[in-house]
Amino acid sequence: MTERTHTVTNIPEFLKLVEQCRKQWFTEKTWGPWFRGQTNSKWSLRPTMYRYPPRSRPIRDIEDEIRQEFAVRAPSLSTERPQNSWEWYFLMQHYGAPTRLLDWTESALIGLFFAVRGKVGTKEDDAAVWILEPWKLNKFAAKINEVIAPGAESGMVAKHAERYEGWLPDRYSEPRALTEKFPVAVYPTHFSRRMSSQRSCFTIHGSDEDGFDHLPAGFHPYLRKVIIPGAKAHEIETNLSVAGIDEVTIYPDLDGLGRWLAAVLRDESLTNPR
Repeated sequence: MTERTHTVTNIPEFLKLVEQCRKQWFTEKTWGPWFRGQTNSKWSLRPTMYRYPPRSRPIRDIEDEIRQEFAVRAPSLSTERPQNSWEWYFLMQHYGAPTRLLDWTESALIGLFFAVRGKVGTKEDDAAVWILEPWKLNKFAAKINEVIAPGAESGMVAKHAERYEGWLPDRYSEPRALTEKFPVAVYPTHFSRRMSSQRSCFTIHGSDEDGFDHLPAGFHPYLRKVIIPGAKAHEIETNLSVAGIDEVTIYPDLDGLGRWLAAVLRDESLTNPR
């Protein structure tokens, strides 16, 4: 895949680029790109399920066992109650279990926050924010001119949800190989408060571990990579905090409060070293 790469050093430069993408890609003012922040610009767009060494067993065998184990154990550890396979899969992703999902957000500044969070030194690795046109992804990857929430049972046309079944087959169903190759974009149902706060959305990979790299050439203009120099990351994180984008915004719970207080202590130590 030929990347369209840009470099920004502050929030205004980033937002200017975001606005350029929005105007080039969309005619509807209510539509916009998706964003994925990564603290290391060298990381590829590969989900956790595909980040491990080559496997001796088919990916479906491994994944179905992980999905089954999560579904059995999770109810005693959480008050959240997913209603279908998609909701279970999204919940797995949010709590760090291996999946074929990649997290994205509809918020440019939240995507930027995930890229720069916790980077404090002048020698830090560069970060990156990926900017995606999800409707074009689905058109090229699956010939689907839509982005839906396949786990939404009410208000959903059944045939539309069924079109996505190849990306998330029922556990232990046949055929054992994934029938879809490229990633597609999907919305979650916001049964989790974190998903709503983060304005979460997802892509789910098919059988190709590096599916974004192998999409048809016509898709390439609809995926941009924005580099944030490591030396600028902490300043940007500080400015985002002033604008109200911080750990408590992203994680509206005690976990987020603890993360925020840890960041406050970190910055205090940087400002007033012994």
